[in-house]
Amino acid sequence: MPEREFQTYFQRRAGRFAAFYSSEPVARVLGRGPLFDRLEQAVDTARSLEATRVLDVGCGSGPLFAPLAAQGIHVTGIDPAEAMVAMAREQAAVFPSLIEVEQRGWESIEEVDAYDLAVALGVFDYVDDPVALLTRMGRAAPHVVGSFPAPGLRLLLRKVRYGARGVGVHGYRASGFDALASGAGLEVADIHPLGRAGFVTHFRRAPAAP
Repeated sequence: MPEREFQTYFQRRAGRFAAFYSSEPVARVLGRGPLFDRLEQAVDTARSLEATRVLDVGCGSGPLFAPLAAQGIHVTGIDPAEAMVAMAREQAAVFPSLIEVEQRGWESIEEVDAYDLAVALGVFDYVDDPVALLTRMGRAAPHVVGSFPAPGLRLLLRKVRYGARGVGVHGYRASGFDALASGAGLEVADIHPLGRAGFVTHFRRAPAAP
C-alpha cells in the first residue's frame, strides 16, 4: 500500500486499532493474543541485545513504549497517521525522558546506525515493497524485528475484509525470509512462530564479503 493511503486508512481507524491493546485478557479471548505475543518477542529481543535505543516503525498508539522504557531503553516512535501520533504522545508523556514520537512514515527513514534495534509490528502486512522497508530499517540499526502474517484462512478473511476498504494485505511464508533478508543486505537471526497468526522475525546485518 502506498504510504499516503496507509496514512489515510490508519488515520480513520486509529481508535479501533488502539483498542486492540486496551486489555490483554479480552484480546486473547477474541483471538488477538498474537498482538501481545509479538510485543513480548520484540521486548525480549531488545533485552537480549542490551539495546539502549530502539526505532519503533509504525508505532501506532505506542503499545511498545512502556515495556521498552521500563527497561531503560530510549524509544523513537514514528507513524504517518496524525491520530495515532496523538495517542502515542499520550503514552510517551509517562516516560518523557525516554520516548519521543514523530509524525512520519517509513519512507522517511534516512538515519544510519542511529539505533541498536528497529522494530515494525503490524506494518509489513500492508507494505507492497517489504525489501525497501527492511533496507531502510537495516541501515538505521544493525538488528531488525518485524511481524509477518502467515497465509491461510485467517489472512484470506483479512484480505476480503480489508480489500472492501481498498486496503491490501500481504502474507509471508517462513521459507521466504532468507530472500527478503538477502535483498536488504540482512540475514535471518531467528524466526518465532505465532501459530496461525504468522511470525516475528529477527534480522541482522549480514557480514561484509571478504
